[in-house]
Amino acid sequence: MKILVVGAGPAGLMFSYQLKKQKPDYDIDIIEKNKPNDIFGWGVVLPGHAPAHPANALSYLTNYDSLDAQHIDTFRLIKQSDSKLLNTGVTLCGVSRKALIESLKLHCINQGITIQHYQHPLNEHDLNKSSYDLIVLSTGINHSSTYFRESLKPEISYGKNKYMWFGTSKIFDSLNLIFKQYPKGTFIAHAYKYSQKMSTFIVECSEETFIKAGLDKIPTKKTSEFIEKVFRNELQDHSLYIPKGLKWRNFMTLGHNKSYNQSFVLIGDALQSGHFSIGHGTTMAITSAHILVNSIVTNNTIPTALDSYNKKIIPLVHLFRDHANASRLWFENANEALQLDINKLVDSFDSRRSALPHLPATLGQALQEALLY
Repeated sequence: MKILVVGAGPAGLMFSYQLKKQKPDYDIDIIEKNKPNDIFGWGVVLPGHAPAHPANALSYLTNYDSLDAQHIDTFRLIKQSDSKLLNTGVTLCGVSRKALIESLKLHCINQGITIQHYQHPLNEHDLNKSSYDLIVLSTGINHSSTYFRESLKPEISYGKNKYMWFGTSKIFDSLNLIFKQYPKGTFIAHAYKYSQKMSTFIVECSEETFIKAGLDKIPTKKTSEFIEKVFRNELQDHSLYIPKGLKWRNFMTLGHNKSYNQSFVLIGDALQSGHFSIGHGTTMAITSAHILVNSIVTNNTIPTALDSYNKKIIPLVHLFRDHANASRLWFENANEALQLDINKLVDSFDSRRSALPHLPATLGQALQEALLY
């Protein structure tokens, strides 16, 4: 079996590593458009402790304890000068996205998997598809136009709020949700530690606030200075950092009703993206990788494997989409909730997805089934 994986993100790397472990005789190649050191993003959130939790990507890494992962058990909601600290009820794990990807790359290479960087195929011809039995598209949310065939083009919609993904040296020991009413409007920050030295700091605001604050006219490199002033008390004079090439954008929700076509199959954010406010993006990517590995290992042919994968993954990604959209919409209408006192605001936030089936339980069941290779 010869397999090509397009994209060296968490989903593509985890799929390649896990399948190679199960099928050492399979020939797996990975191509990635970015250079080896061009790994973008700050921290990501995973569930539980490695190596015990199957939904935590670190559980599959032999060096998980060297990645400086940070465990978070509390949630703090801040509204101006009021705050409330709660127990999350579950342990969350913050880890550097770069550290996770570098470790997964090393695990793939140690299994004999080839990773070619700076490869940027634009169509099926560039992929030399006749040389492969299966082509796994793990191209992520930022490459929505590169799907190689009409039948796999995604449905795309955009949220109303603008957001920016910052990093900071200020350590947020709790999972923080900060509402800051500024003269030009309301800014919302999502902050959590992912190493002993760094935290993720995602900021969002309405389009109206974005324009009133003049952020549409401020150069990107000056944006961090403005946001540092808005959240001065919370950041305690720590700086905000912006990755190269990042800018304010509206969140793009990408989705599909079918995960494959002939020998092409989608995993990770290339299959379904979801708003960052529910914190399951990387977990969903890893889950899709495991389900695809399971489908290949337990079926005799690629067509039957892909059909099995599709039947399992599509209901899961649709539930993920529904949870993410419900959360995104709550934040886009947060001005209504901000009229509430701190306790009722917490209740409103907690209930924003309560009408939907429990996502962690559904993910857990899917993983339990997938890991029975």
